[in-house]
Amino acid sequence: MSGKGFINIQIGTDEQTPEPKQWAPLALGFRPFFLLGIWSAAVLMLVSTIGFSGQIWHDNYFDLPLWHAHEMVFGYATAVIAGFLLTSVRNWTGLPTPTGTALALLVLLWLAPRLLSAVPLLSPPAFALLDSLFLPLLAFILFKPILKAKQPHNFPIPLLILMLGVCNAAIHMEALGQLEAVSSQAMQIAVITIIALITVVAGRVVPFFMQRTIGERPAENKLIEKLALPSVLLFAATIALDNGWLIVNTAFLTALVHAVRLISWFDIKAMREPMLWVLLAGYAGLVAGFIMYGLALILDFSTVQALHAWTIGAIAMFTLGMMTRVGLGHTGRPVQALRWIPAAFVLMFIATLSRAFLPLFDPELLDSAIIISATCWIVAFTIIGIRYTSILLRPRPDGKAG
Repeated sequence: MSGKGFINIQIGTDEQTPEPKQWAPLALGFRPFFLLGIWSAAVLMLVSTIGFSGQIWHDNYFDLPLWHAHEMVFGYATAVIAGFLLTSVRNWTGLPTPTGTALALLVLLWLAPRLLSAVPLLSPPAFALLDSLFLPLLAFILFKPILKAKQPHNFPIPLLILMLGVCNAAIHMEALGQLEAVSSQAMQIAVITIIALITVVAGRVVPFFMQRTIGERPAENKLIEKLALPSVLLFAATIALDNGWLIVNTAFLTALVHAVRLISWFDIKAMREPMLWVLLAGYAGLVAGFIMYGLALILDFSTVQALHAWTIGAIAMFTLGMMTRVGLGHTGRPVQALRWIPAAFVLMFIATLSRAFLPLFDPELLDSAIIISATCWIVAFTIIGIRYTSILLRPRPDGKAG
């Protein structure tokens, strides 16, 4: 599938262009959601680290470990996904997605549960209902233009968003005492669902970006492309079935499919371009997560390291790469790594190695690994936030809308 429509790189010219009528921070979905996602990631990790080390967290709706996991997935990751898809679906279909007041209300629907999860002001049922609204609504908003534009190949996008919403609802059902022992499984399936979304997006944008940046588009392996998304969904199904033998086999099968895909994309020239290698590194984290998950079950050790290979190595790395690229391309700026941005990418890579791999060599290093990883994460997102806040808040320099 082509990358056309995902990124629209427009560089300012001297031509006279009309002043945009829309207030810049609400001109397109990527602006408010990327901005809030970036800073929420830094704040969430800081609060989590202080809470784990200082025992200052007072359990309310969630205990601290579940709050940390829930907000990283349904807070940070969901914000980036929303911002990217609200912008990309508009490009794919040529049809509008929320801007202005409608976008502001959607942002508030995401933001309110983030704040109330830490400072409980609502009753548990009311909070659960509020937090369960965003993802189904986002899926509906995305589905409407896709359906109207008759693009069935894009139907998996809103369906995966709905799948995320089901996982979130299951976690809330356990918190309310309606279900038992489902939150861990639901959280894992949610992470894998985001991996599935990355699989879809990466298959379109990585070859396109490589062609735009280094002048060469990787050859497409049609069989691998057909297996890419189904292999991840099959793995998610085995997690739901909780069959160890099936999980191990599908983990290795999925790792093989995506390793072949990654190898077919690799070009040594891409390693000289930070805006490219961060995406390839993120995809490598995706592959590593499946390998580690299978090995964890075979060797009888915790799958938590595999989950962090996905959440930090794949999701955080890939979303950082996408936000930094989209944040430039869709604001009419050249897509070139700004100063200190490569350092942020390297810090996230160190965060991945520390949290996902260091404890495997020596379990006694777990506490140190967490501190190193959290510090690198916070600094990386702070760098991105400092460099991109003004970009996301200001109008395009070429005066165009968006």
